[in-house]
Amino acid sequence: MKIYLAADHAGFELKEAIRSFLEMEKDELRKEMEKSLEFLIPEIEIVDFGAYKFEVGDDYPKYISAVAGKMSGEIYLGEKNNFAIIFGGSGEGEAMVADKYQGLRVGVLNSESLEIVKLLREHNDANVLSVGARFVSEDFVKKAVRKFLTTKFISQEKGLESRHARRVREITDLEEKIKSKASLEELNAFQALEKLRKQVIDN
Repeated sequence: MKIYLAADHAGFELKEAIRSFLEMEKDELRKEMEKSLEFLIPEIEIVDFGAYKFEVGDDYPKYISAVAGKMSGEIYLGEKNNFAIIFGGSGEGEAMVADKYQGLRVGVLNSESLEIVKLLREHNDANVLSVGARFVSEDFVKKAVRKFLTTKFISQEKGLESRHARRVREITDLEEKIKSKASLEELNAFQALEKLRKQVIDN
């Protein structure tokens, strides 16, 4: 399992603290996650996508899109158990970037509520946590990250598909429809341009 990290200048310091926390706690976290998520986790790899140094005014889209693109590609190939923790000033812009990528379900954390973190996992099967570093403390985020990683999605209720699983499936279906529609529009636009190009050549 991989846990991806990324941050801009506003989230850099907190990202570094959480990276150290995860590296120190990953063996214990792995045991907790195996118990609560109920599947075998041979190892946890912490992968940092930057920023790697503090730069005033750097732009979050390049860091977040690197993580989101990598994770979305893995989901497409069937690797669905990875997580990402991303950091910014409010966490909102970072979430907007990550949510552009298929298969990612991003929850924003910019208040100190562990209940929100719990519900993000139990009800929404969130796989990305976007942290607003200006609104939460380091100690709280350590607790929140542990809660996020060790809380299981409620996929079944009374042996049947849960309402939460049905809703997440509807989100996935919507993503597929949007992707198919976008592909069709791109094809139509290309065909129209080709037709126009041929008309210009013929004339």
